[in-house]
Amino acid sequence: MDEAQVKAAILSQIRQESRGQQKPVVTAEFSLGTSGIRSDLAIFSDETIGFEIKTARDTLRRLPAQMRAYSRYFNRSIVVVAPCHLKTIAECHLSGASVWTYDDKGSLAQMRAGTATSVDATVLEDVMTRAERRKGDFHSAMRARYLHTSQNFWQVVGRRQIRPSDLSLLSRFAAGREQARLWAAQREAEWERWLSEQNETNLAAASA
Repeated sequence: MDEAQVKAAILSQIRQESRGQQKPVVTAEFSLGTSGIRSDLAIFSDETIGFEIKTARDTLRRLPAQMRAYSRYFNRSIVVVAPCHLKTIAECHLSGASVWTYDDKGSLAQMRAGTATSVDATVLEDVMTRAERRKGDFHSAMRARYLHTSQNFWQVVGRRQIRPSDLSLLSRFAAGREQARLWAAQREAEWERWLSEQNETNLAAASA
């Protein structure tokens, strides 16, 4: 499984666990302030949860630094690794994170329980914009920032299987990128039409 497939499996698990309840606010590629590290998935609910994914193609070289950063910003951290990493992942590299693994069918299993951490509110200001810091606390800011795309994601996937292609719905900039794509396609079509008209005009002039 590649990273996108693992993300889809995690989101499916989250949906299953929240059945009958309000779906949590989720986002992908969440930047952890000035640390230079991004969580592959982030959940903003009563507690914050960060997911780091290591597929069979990845190494664990950056994992200790990543998990130290996760422990500063999230109440709970979860490392989701390919089975081949289970023998080499060390407790001292986790900073309290849980360890999950997955199989080829996308089924997830917890291999090691982690510990919850208390996050310093001043650290969380590092991921907030100046406007967000003026308006309220971290949880309110993240809800305001990601609620729309999160709700749209859960609405679109509904009860069907979550696909890797659905992950683009979690981007706050997806709508803008799609509009830019449409504009670019429209400009190209107009350019092709103009070229075609010019060619027809030139052919008509040459045969006159």
